[in-house]
This record gives sequence, structure tokens and C-alpha cells, in this order.
Amino acid sequence: MSHTDPKENLIGNFQAKDAPDYEAVLQCMRCGFCLPTCPTYVLTNRERSSPRGRVALARAVAEQKLEFSEAVKDEAFFCLDCRACTTACPSGVRAGEVMEICRTQANAAFPASGMQKGLREFILEKMVPSPALMETSMVPARLYQKLGIQWLVRNSQVLKLGPKWMEKAEGMMPKLSKPLRLQLPDLVPAQGQKRGKVGFFLGCVMTLMYPEVSRQTVRVLAHQGFDVLTPKNQKCCGAPHMTEGDRDTARKLASENLDLFMDLGVDYIVTDCAGCGSALKEYEEILAGRADHGRLEAFRAKVRDISEFIVEVGIRTEGLQPVKASVTYHEPCHLCHAQGISAQPRKLIKAIPGVELREMNEASWCCGSAATWGLKFHGESQQVLDRKLGNVQATGADYLVTANPGCHLQLAWGLREAGMKQEVLHLMELLGRAIPE
Repeated sequence: MSHTDPKENLIGNFQAKDAPDYEAVLQCMRCGFCLPTCPTYVLTNRERSSPRGRVALARAVAEQKLEFSEAVKDEAFFCLDCRACTTACPSGVRAGEVMEICRTQANAAFPASGMQKGLREFILEKMVPSPALMETSMVPARLYQKLGIQWLVRNSQVLKLGPKWMEKAEGMMPKLSKPLRLQLPDLVPAQGQKRGKVGFFLGCVMTLMYPEVSRQTVRVLAHQGFDVLTPKNQKCCGAPHMTEGDRDTARKLASENLDLFMDLGVDYIVTDCAGCGSALKEYEEILAGRADHGRLEAFRAKVRDISEFIVEVGIRTEGLQPVKASVTYHEPCHLCHAQGISAQPRKLIKAIPGVELREMNEASWCCGSAATWGLKFHGESQQVLDRKLGNVQATGADYLVTANPGCHLQLAWGLREAGMKQEVLHLMELLGRAIPE
């Protein structure tokens, strides 16, 4: 009877499946350029909570100098994965992605059990992958608002009796309306001279919490001369699963979206969610060896953030109406750092007649949202957010513009809690105001 050596399933002290690439962690020169860009290092001044410190932990595990311990797990989840360190690194080390992979390792090393396991599996493997279930899950929240229960809860201060994260989560909830997915036509035709055909990737949070933003995105694309196809059976991009260390479910979703959008025969695949765009552009990596490489390359070549796309094809400005407003722009981490898209949103803002762009200091500094990080680490998140809000306030702008729903939720809540005047707008909402009805 043969026995499998358990060491065959290991790379160093990592599980062989989904282990960080050893060559990637070797690239770190420990130069320290990443340190001032990392919100968690700035907050704690702890070496292990810096990008180079986290990469050093991963290297030590790979070289069997360190077990994959609770401390390594904690650092993997304490990282915001904002990717600012990647932008700063002269060697191209992607510390955020290494920590994202380490979260998968953490779930293998310290698996959940009991009710926690069941809840995690239901949310990540059943609910989030199903657009219909996600839409159903929001019905109680819409009734909570519509029936006036939210007003009673907030005015009774009852939430202050519970944990801080619960009060914040409730406070972040925007005014909800019907999800957009089933409202959008399968095809919205181009206006004026047709320039091409795009597939619209409608993110989960966008359809459920910011349907008007994506409605404006489709309107903008049509105004710019593109047929817009929105397939109803598209799935979550997989970003929440990558964040929580569930790469298997992320791969299943990626495979379905890959086949769906490649079979549409569109020229481009466009999204208005920075987190979704970042995830879609990483399908080539997470599906490597599991899907045809040429097909993955072709998919990646089609994916565009909406601002990236419009600037690339050339914005049509004729007929745009003036929008009298001053705005400042917050750069979502997964747009500027993960995708390298920084100049394009500013070009779009400046192309809108009547709009004055007031640059804020540290526009690319994280807002402290980072998916569920802002709830898990409420106090630290508030400190990161306060730094951002101070920079917003210094501009005196009428509006704060961004391009990611997580940022939108965090910033709108922060501004309201701080008693600041600015309203948060998605870039497409701003541009939509300039397009005649």
C-alpha cells in the first residue's frame, strides 16, 4: 500500500496549490520606496505591516524559515491590497497580490468550521455568484428604507449599542432602488455615427447600490457612438472571492464570464467599476493553464475601464451642455495602482464644459474602504479616511468625483459623518449631466 508524502503537497511551508511565486518575492530589494505609500505601515510603523515586511514573511515561509502562522495570516488580511506599493516599487514587486494569494493559503491552513464555515460558503459560493439571489437579498434592505424603519433606527441611536462595524455598515447604505440588471435592454443602440459595439460588464455593487451610475454609463457609451450589449447572465467578476482567499470560486466565475463575453463578438468589454476592471484584467493570470492562452489574451485585450475607453477612442464633445461645478477627484486604488489609469479620468473631467477640476493633495491615497477592510478594521480605516477627507476639504470643491463603488460608499459616509458639504459623484454621473436628454 502506497502512502503520499505530505511534503509533496508543499512548496517550502506553503501549500503547493496557489502558492506565491518564489521568484516574485525574491525581487524585493528592501529599498524602502514602498514604505511611505503604505497606509498600514504609516499607521503602525511596524516593519511586518509594510509591503517589504510582508514580502519578507512570504519569502521566509517559502524558504522554510517560518511556518505559515496566525501572524502571517493576520498580515495577509491586514493588507489593504491597495497596490500603491506596486506603483512605487522600482523592481516591480507586487506585494498586494502576494498577500492576496496568502489569504488563500490562510484559509487552507486555518479553515473555518461550524456556522462560520457554512455562512462563508453560502455567501461566496452560492449567493454572490447568483445575480438573482443577490437581488433577492436586497429586498429587505429596500423595505427597511421604504417603510421608514431606517429613520427610526438611526434616530433611536440603537445602533450605538452594537459593534462599531455594524453601525458603520448601516450608515454606509445609500438610498436603494430596483437593481439595474433586468431593467437594462439587451442592446442599447449607438447614437449618431456608429463607432463600434461594446459589451458592458455590470458589477454586482453597481447594479444593486448604484444603478443610476451604470444607467448613465450605458447612456454615455451610446452617446459616444457605440452599441451597448449587456448580457443578463453575466456573473460576479470574482474580486470579492480573491479578496477573501477563495480562488477556486473566482476561477469558476472567471471561466463563465470569459466564455460569455468572448462569444458576444464585441469590440471591447467596458466596465464602470474599478474593482471589476482590475479583476477582469487578471483573468489571464488566475486562469493560466486552465483556459486557452490565446483566448485569455484576446479577452484581456478587450477589457477597458470606461474612462480609459472613452479617452482611447476619442471623446465626442459636440453637443455637450455646460455643467457649472468645481470638482476634485479621488483616484480609486484599483484604477490608478492596479490598472495604471490616472490621466484618463482627469482628461474626461476637463473635457466637460463648465467643470473646474481642483486637484487635491494625495489624490491616490487610499480612502480606507478596501472591500471589507473598512469594517474589519474600523478604527484604522477611520484614520486612513480622515487623511483623505482633510485633503478633500482643502480643495473647497463642490463635488468629490470617483470611479469605484467601494470608494463611493466609504467617502459618502465619511463626508456625511464629518459634516462636510461635498456630494460624491461617479465620473459617469458627472459626464451624464452634460449629455442632453
